[in-house]
Amino acid sequence: MRGETGQEILAVQGGLKPDVAGLVGSSPSRCECRAAPAVCLEFTESSVCGDKAPSVSQPLPLASTASFQPGLKSSQLHVFRNDPVQVRQFSIELVENACTKLVQAAQMLKADPYAVPARDYLIDGSRGILSGTSDLLLTFDEAEVRKIIRVCKGILEYLTVAEVVESMEDLITYTKNLGPGMTKMAKMIDERQQELTHQEHRVMLVNSMNTVKELLPILISGIKIFVTTKTGQSQGVDEALKNRNFTVEKMSAEINEIIRVLQLTSWDEDAWASKDTETMKRALALIDSKMAQAKNWLKDPSAQPGEAGEQAIRQILDEAGKVGELCAGKERREILDTAKALGQITDQVSDLRARGSGTSPVAIQKAQQVSQGLDVLSGKVGNAARKLEAMTNAKQALAKRAEAAQGWLADPTASPEGEEHVKAVVAEARKIADMCEDPRERDDILRSLGEITALTGKLSQLRKAGKGDTPEARALAKQISTALQNLQSKANRAVANSRPAKAAVHLEGKMEQAQRWMDNPNVEDGGVGQAAIRGLVAEGRRLANVLPGNQRADLLGKCEQVEQMMAQLAELAARGEGETPQARALAKQLQEALKDLKGKMQEAMTQGVSDIFSDTTTPIKLLAVAATAPLGTPNRDEVFEERAASFESHAGRLGATAEKAAAVGTANRSTVEGIHAAVKSARDLTPQVVSAARILLKNPGNQAAHEHFETMKNQWIDNVEKMTALVDEAIDTKSLLDASEEAIKHDLEKCQMAMANHQPQMLVAGATSIARRANRIMLVAKREVENSEDPKFRETVKAASDELSSTISPMVMGAKAVAGNIQDPSETLKLLLTQNHHQIHNKVHPYHQTVCTTYYLSDSENWILQAV
Repeated sequence: MRGETGQEILAVQGGLKPDVAGLVGSSPSRCECRAAPAVCLEFTESSVCGDKAPSVSQPLPLASTASFQPGLKSSQLHVFRNDPVQVRQFSIELVENACTKLVQAAQMLKADPYAVPARDYLIDGSRGILSGTSDLLLTFDEAEVRKIIRVCKGILEYLTVAEVVESMEDLITYTKNLGPGMTKMAKMIDERQQELTHQEHRVMLVNSMNTVKELLPILISGIKIFVTTKTGQSQGVDEALKNRNFTVEKMSAEINEIIRVLQLTSWDEDAWASKDTETMKRALALIDSKMAQAKNWLKDPSAQPGEAGEQAIRQILDEAGKVGELCAGKERREILDTAKALGQITDQVSDLRARGSGTSPVAIQKAQQVSQGLDVLSGKVGNAARKLEAMTNAKQALAKRAEAAQGWLADPTASPEGEEHVKAVVAEARKIADMCEDPRERDDILRSLGEITALTGKLSQLRKAGKGDTPEARALAKQISTALQNLQSKANRAVANSRPAKAAVHLEGKMEQAQRWMDNPNVEDGGVGQAAIRGLVAEGRRLANVLPGNQRADLLGKCEQVEQMMAQLAELAARGEGETPQARALAKQLQEALKDLKGKMQEAMTQGVSDIFSDTTTPIKLLAVAATAPLGTPNRDEVFEERAASFESHAGRLGATAEKAAAVGTANRSTVEGIHAAVKSARDLTPQVVSAARILLKNPGNQAAHEHFETMKNQWIDNVEKMTALVDEAIDTKSLLDASEEAIKHDLEKCQMAMANHQPQMLVAGATSIARRANRIMLVAKREVENSEDPKFRETVKAASDELSSTISPMVMGAKAVAGNIQDPSETLKLLLTQNHHQIHNKVHPYHQTVCTTYYLSDSENWILQAV
């Protein structure tokens, strides 16, 4: 039942007739409604024991009256006025007939407690009341859903009105009209989600509604800046239009998602396919955007390793690997093998250029191989995305057409034109068959298509001749109906087999699935265990792409080792030798290799989080400074474009690092999904922030432009802060603090080197990095304090935090003083700065130890207390 609880029925009982109110469960008649099933149960138990049937002359008429009076007219159920008439009338007649049978059964059993017909009437009547009541409740629930959908569609229609708002008066009117509708929709969604028992649907509704609420002020701000720039003949109208349209489209998409989820009655089995399609399309778009930069690096023999061009190649291979993991069979192997080979050749090109041999014939030839291979890889990724979308669309279209075809087959008097539904089913199934890799699946589907086509032709001829109600036509219709059901099952199975086995979304889940398979490789698990190991290896390779040369080679070697061991164990299991001593020894080696790989991956990921998330907001603040630069500032536009590109690059690194933390960290499923949602939101918002900044740049002093940029900036910062909190939750606190302390040591060494070599910029950069990392450590510790109820822990960490905080400003001020006079032969300032540097490290280390030791000690004490 779509409502799962039926509580929405109570909300409108005031409009029901007294006899109908008993049906939907109000006041005393709820118990009366249960009388018939209870009597039926009592009667059945007595019959099994061989006793005579108990007297039911009193409770059955009471139950009948409470359920439905025989003379009840459908017009009395005025709350169902928007429901399908046929379903409603059928349900009412079913309950009325059931009530009549129950009354007759009561009369017959009173006269003869052993009457067999009375027993049949009693069973049929009880079944009819249960079935009819369930249908009526479902019909009512569907009506409630339609009420919410009508409100949602009203908001959707009114969102399009934003396109014609061209004055401030229009905007005021638009806001006044939109507000109450949004409030009503939010209230109805909140009430609905509380009644749902399906957790996934509830989460989906809440997330979509929260997104709509967050986008509402951005929409108003976007319309306002558009109106202001257009009416004032200002520059930036195109950017303002993009901002407004983006918000409208985003809100519309979320409301459409709400409508879709409201109509779900079970888990959406195509949800994963939709997510996979979206992931593939995003990967393809990113590959296309990075292709020119990658090829320019390959064409330039003098380009150095580690430049943006090489990073673009790594990103392309990374995205292609993600697509490969979403494919199966030959398609998967081709994409992953191509990406792997191109990565190896790119390593060779990078190594040759690092040694100064970039202009050698070998280096040039390998660079050309990579360039050509990238085109091939891009084509394979595009084909995979199109195939998945086509198969998913064909499956959904087949399901809709099959339902219509079954309706045509069930009605002997239906017109012959209904044959088109069967033909449409055949066409969609043929599309799926054409995309099947397994020839047996394809041939099986095609045989079914031939059978259905032949039978449908015969049935159509009979119906055209007016013989649709003959026994022969009915038998044909039943045969075709069964064949259609079998065809749909075969098509669904073929689509499912074209997708890889789904491993867990988080690291620990993958490790558990892999462990179960390694413990019992002979047990069929649908390929989940191997899929989990492949997912770990894929994440390892993606992490390796951003590491320095030696670390990259080490991690890739461990990935290769795990993959080879998995293949060997799978081969032994396929031969039925999964329980042999050789297989057990190999499984044990694979377990150790997996643990080693997991540790290396988490170490690399934690270091990445420590580096990238040490400062999340400086790029957007620098963008704000560039956007508000006064007219006449030298290189004003050039500086803005540079800051905008830096901000977009920084946002991309944040998202990529957060995704790695979700995949490799210790997060649970909800945290992983939260990270993915925050990353998606950040990717959507980043270009809109740049557009808002560009509007402000073109309209200096414009208050509306300034307010709009501040709205977009704050929205982006709030989202990134949410992402940061989720990332911190996904990784081990101690590991993060270890990595941060180690990074501060390296920054200290850079500062010492900068002072020795008289490099003021390097000195300031190092000191700033130290300050940011120290602040990041305090932020992590603050969250740990907020999550702790141990007063001793909170007090100790707060004291350590105050000591650490007191050392940051003096260190930064000292660095600026030395940088401003770095050529001074006097060593006083440098000595002072060195002391400040060592002081901050001396505070970081005990602070780190305080947070970790106290935190884990607190956990241990709590565990001991719980055990006692």
